[in-house]
Amino acid sequence: YICIDIAYHYSKWCQKFNYWSSRGIPGPKPIPYFGNTLSPFLKPRPFVEMEWYNTYGRLYGKYNCGQPVPMVADPALVRQILVKDFNKFRNRDFKKVSQIMSSNLFSTRDGHWKRIRAIASPTFTSAKLKHMYPLINSCCGDFLAALERDVSAGKSAVELKRLMCAYTMDVIASCAFSIKTNSYSDPNNPFTTKANRILNMFGSSAANLLNTLLPAFLFNNRLTKCLVTIGLTNIVFFIGLSQRLISERKKSGKKHNDILQYFMDVKREDSIPSTTTGADSDQLMAEKQALSGVVERRLTDDEVVAQSVMFFLAGVEGTAITLSYLVYELALNPDIQDLLVAETAPAFNDSTGDIDYESLLRLPLVDAVVSETLRKYTPALSLVREAMEDVVLTNDTDGSKFKIEKGMNVEIPVYAIHHDPDNYPDPECFKPERFLPENRHNLKPYTYLPFGVGPRNCIGMRFALLEIKLAMVKLVRQFRFYRLPNTDVPAVFTRGRIYLLCHMEIAFLQIQ
Repeated sequence: YICIDIAYHYSKWCQKFNYWSSRGIPGPKPIPYFGNTLSPFLKPRPFVEMEWYNTYGRLYGKYNCGQPVPMVADPALVRQILVKDFNKFRNRDFKKVSQIMSSNLFSTRDGHWKRIRAIASPTFTSAKLKHMYPLINSCCGDFLAALERDVSAGKSAVELKRLMCAYTMDVIASCAFSIKTNSYSDPNNPFTTKANRILNMFGSSAANLLNTLLPAFLFNNRLTKCLVTIGLTNIVFFIGLSQRLISERKKSGKKHNDILQYFMDVKREDSIPSTTTGADSDQLMAEKQALSGVVERRLTDDEVVAQSVMFFLAGVEGTAITLSYLVYELALNPDIQDLLVAETAPAFNDSTGDIDYESLLRLPLVDAVVSETLRKYTPALSLVREAMEDVVLTNDTDGSKFKIEKGMNVEIPVYAIHHDPDNYPDPECFKPERFLPENRHNLKPYTYLPFGVGPRNCIGMRFALLEIKLAMVKLVRQFRFYRLPNTDVPAVFTRGRIYLLCHMEIAFLQIQ
């Protein structure tokens, strides 16, 4: 009977894994039960996805355990999914794990997402960012002072991720909650240690493997809740912090210039500002249509807590890793360092020795260097959307039809799109000139996706770019960066991580 039972279940799994081949759709060969799930844990995910992309093209199928997942990389189809037919792909497949945290923008669905996005969008306008600029600038000053002390004491070799996480932690703590953390000088303060535990748990290879495999287990609900409870013990600290700050501010009536206050005070505007930089007319129209018809004008206290905590958790590691790779590339490309120094030096005020908000945003090479870093080392390796109904896509290359069934998760392999030589010639070369104003006309629409596009793009994109640019211009003003003998060149990525990670130890030399 055991053999019969094994044979029966094996045949059922084989039927599941015939989904793509029976429809004439190419894709990597699955293994029983796991499908293609284990591949990114056996070698770094970017390399796996590039192999698949180069072998099977811009439209293929893979399996997450027993679930067929269409991989869509054709720019026209990316536009259809994220913008043109947004309402058919409006949700992410996100399991509810906490009543409060399930109200954040990343995981909310349908009308709940629409209402929160419409209300929260004014939080990240240029005017609001300008108000927060002094907070970011102050954190940047503390960060540079701590780095200067280390370099002056002879500690010139710095592991970049730890350094940049300390900076982004301080920025988010200050801008989200008006809390001073000094994470680089005081890594053991409760705020920093709790945050690091969360980031280490949810970013680890083991956690990501479990997160990928658990949905296939029949007993996943109990096991998933157990694991989530472990993670929530640290998140509860930030939920409690947000709730306490909201209560104190309501009692005192004192206003703060931070994200939490903006979420508390925000009202839905009749004209909802776009959160997309450089959006085309299709994206602006899709955003307008997606957010129309919202009547409620305020967030509940629980929704304020959820947005504030998620903004903090999402804003630390991704931004820190982008900054790490930016400095890493500058260390490998001293000529670009020199060009940045030449562009940024005149933008600093001679009397204050500082740079203002408007001057920072007027630097084309700074913008190009950041954009190229986000292209080569995208913080989001892929974008995932859930099909809300059956949709037929047409492959522009050969006119073939591709049916996506209701409930399927559609995955857009951002890293592969960013490293396709048809989209970006010499994709492994760091070439900021691709993004200079005079060359931007060469960029193909919907092939640059570090923050996603369309109504469900990253709402904090402008904030992250501001934080990155300010740190970069101040770093190149004060230091030069050099590679060390043990610096990985090219980058050697870690297996199974949700972000691109490698060993990046760089030498800092202070400019006298």
